[in-house]
Amino acid sequence: MTDENEPAAIEPADTPVTITSIIRTVSSFALYVAIDYWLFQSWLAVLLLVSVIVIHESGHFIAMKVFGYRYINITFIPLLGAYVSGTATNLSRKNKLIVLMAGPLPGVIIGCIFLYLYKQHHNHDYYMIAATFLMLNVFNLLPISPLDGGQYFQTLFLKTGNILLQVFLYLSAAWLIYLSFTMHNAWWLLIIAVMILMRIRTFHLVSRVRKQLEEEGFDYTCDYDDLTDETYYQVRKALIQKSAILRRKYDTEEQSGDEQDVIRLVEKVLVPPFDDDLTPKSKILFTLAWIVAFALPLLCNAVFKTP
Repeated sequence: MTDENEPAAIEPADTPVTITSIIRTVSSFALYVAIDYWLFQSWLAVLLLVSVIVIHESGHFIAMKVFGYRYINITFIPLLGAYVSGTATNLSRKNKLIVLMAGPLPGVIIGCIFLYLYKQHHNHDYYMIAATFLMLNVFNLLPISPLDGGQYFQTLFLKTGNILLQVFLYLSAAWLIYLSFTMHNAWWLLIIAVMILMRIRTFHLVSRVRKQLEEEGFDYTCDYDDLTDETYYQVRKALIQKSAILRRKYDTEEQSGDEQDVIRLVEKVLVPPFDDDLTPKSKILFTLAWIVAFALPLLCNAVFKTP
């Protein structure tokens, strides 16, 4: 938050990883592993599936770190997969496309490597590894939202994915709740469903606050660092008024000694100016990149010859 050339009065914590996000990642991962083992009754199958998911989401995670995303968190959803969430500090179309491609591309490459090994050695284990990496990652490249491929083309054609993400989260929560009542001894799925519903609640809170700010004539299309003290407290007040949880912890008029929870939500309310850095040439290149990634397994299968 800045006031002309003055330094920010309230800065986000230097380390955006909170205890809550760590607990959420670890607990969802543990449940993901437990349910996979219950389904497959094989630690090797669990290891393979978890490896594919972790490598995929780590690609997103690393790319988001490189491009300065804040509050990055990985959440595992049993039977459905996982997703990485974070707050962008610079909404660049090019950066977002790279973040989206950084998930499936490493898995496709690894799958092709094991496909080559299978062609050379005819080892069934190599085939299973190749098939798992390729099927899950190529499926994720399909141009259907909310898959990476769907978001990729929405970004390429300047469409927002927030509504689709909310729909996906609602469907995921509903599916987990249904499974928790229909599967034997699967009550732990309710924990993941509750975590997803909490994420949805944050979406709704942010939407209500933005609507109020629009009615007040406040333009929330800006970076956090561009806020003055006055505009920060305007967003802060709106958040506290709309959130019963924040009202129990914070006063609308007085600053608290620990504002990190509020700052995190203020940053979610703000929409940094969109950097439309895609030229017609770069659009063609990103389209070709998707085509190559999607078709790479077929190309490798045709090129790799059996000795």
